[in-house]
Amino acid sequence: KNIFYPCIPYEQIEYADAGNHYNCPIVTSYPEVIYNNVDALRTKKINYMYPFINLADRPSFKKQMYKTLKSFGVTESEVNKSSDAAFAELEKYKQDIRKKGEETIEWLSKNNKKGIVLAGRPYHIDPEINHGIPHLINTLGFAVLSEDSVAHLGQLKRDIRVVDQWAYHTRLYE
Repeated sequence: KNIFYPCIPYEQIEYADAGNHYNCPIVTSYPEVIYNNVDALRTKKINYMYPFINLADRPSFKKQMYKTLKSFGVTESEVNKSSDAAFAELEKYKQDIRKKGEETIEWLSKNNKKGIVLAGRPYHIDPEINHGIPHLINTLGFAVLSEDSVAHLGQLKRDIRVVDQWAYHTRLYE
């Protein structure tokens, strides 16, 4: 009966020298698109919550989460504590992804294999959208790496000749 699908215009700041850290408009507005195109979501039987949340501003994030969840009896203290734990876990996740990227590159080198950085946005992980391309690449003997598993290894020299404002593209440039 309750669906929480937030709109997230701002990602966390990963590169201070990037022009900005927006999510692309599709990622940001997808919850609104779904709400406006799935009639069943607009019934009184479903509480479809799609607040705008800024991942780069923790006080704003906590305030918006509390505003969204207080009707469920969640306290501001609980939101603050769980938000801190969530951001800490997100950082652990990112470190795990980076470590796996490093391990994969090392394995590729030791085994004289090749890999491909398959770049995209979060929704490209959906098999209905990517049409199995990652699996196809694997069957050809290549390892598939995501941009977030290897971007930390890059040393981009700025200024660059693009408007560097999308979080995913900034990792690709790195």
